[in-house]
Amino acid sequence: MEREQVSGARSVSGRLEAVDAMRGTVMLLVFLSHFADAYLYPLGGEAAHLRERLNLLTRMATPGFMLISGLMLGLLYSRSRDFGPLRTRLQRRGLFLLTVGHLLIVPTYRFWPDEPLYLLRTLVVTDTLGVALLVGPWVVTRLNGRARAALGLGLFVLSWVVSLGWWPESAVARTFKEVFFGQRQLSVLLSGFPVVPWLGVYLMGSLFGEWMGTWGRADTKGVGRRFELVGLGIAMGGAGLVVVHIAVHHLWHGAGFDTLMALTSQAQKYPPGPAYLMLYGGTVLALLGLLMRAEQAGYLARYLRATSVIGRHSLLAFVLQFYVYYAGLYLLRLHYTPLWPLLFVFTAGLQWCALYAWDLRGRAREASARLPAAVAR
Repeated sequence: MEREQVSGARSVSGRLEAVDAMRGTVMLLVFLSHFADAYLYPLGGEAAHLRERLNLLTRMATPGFMLISGLMLGLLYSRSRDFGPLRTRLQRRGLFLLTVGHLLIVPTYRFWPDEPLYLLRTLVVTDTLGVALLVGPWVVTRLNGRARAALGLGLFVLSWVVSLGWWPESAVARTFKEVFFGQRQLSVLLSGFPVVPWLGVYLMGSLFGEWMGTWGRADTKGVGRRFELVGLGIAMGGAGLVVVHIAVHHLWHGAGFDTLMALTSQAQKYPPGPAYLMLYGGTVLALLGLLMRAEQAGYLARYLRATSVIGRHSLLAFVLQFYVYYAGLYLLRLHYTPLWPLLFVFTAGLQWCALYAWDLRGRAREASARLPAAVAR
């Protein structure tokens, strides 16, 4: 699945490994987050508190996942002479995520909720990404980068207006609201990544992919610096909202207190809040710019190569880690040890080895596919 995406972006000289490495870095944060869920959270006490502290870092994963996915859409479109076949493949991937992908991932949640119909009450982030892959390739052919970013921002604002202002009573309407717009206190879903705000993030990410696909060709050094500056600016805006959050928490408890606390909290992930997205999404963009410049300068070569293996196969990595952590590690019920970082490194290393083997298989298939043309010459 990921190899198609990679081959379509090969024309972006000096950019692809940094993008794949950033996506791989984001997936490592997913690994750490779900490791903490499966190993630390069930232990309770100080171990559960440690998991909450780790969340300060791992919250970067979902904004990064959606932004980089949207970035790849904009990159592929800006570099493709014939986007039709790519659009079809992306939309097929979206259908795969909504069907086979959902059925592969959701059963791993069985060990967590003691609730009826849990298979129907879980909206995984890949479900939301699947919808984005169906809609995004259609939007990208009709709107330019700025218009897509404006639409994405509008969808995000709309989602919060609906989430804060509409309180339906029927189960059908509540389900519709939680699936598409989100609600802080879920009553139907057990967990979910609402479609509309995350689709907005995905479309905003496509603008950055267009930057990479157009400016990156003319100014390979400048585009990395631009990502750093823009990312830092967005992250600082999010940090400013967090300062407001702290001030409101200590100084004011009047009307609209809960709403202001949600909009300015860096922890407001369900549904995603402005401070959360700006702080962590901006950090991801800045780190991507840093990796671009490191690649150009020849630094961090081993790190880039290692994490790009995960990034090239992020879908496989995402499915695999659910079985490693939510099924395997959770069922082992291991006792706490202060050496838990070594346990995490071990589990992440096992998954990297599996992904590396899959990567070698893909390279071998590509080489064999090119062989007849080489022989003919």
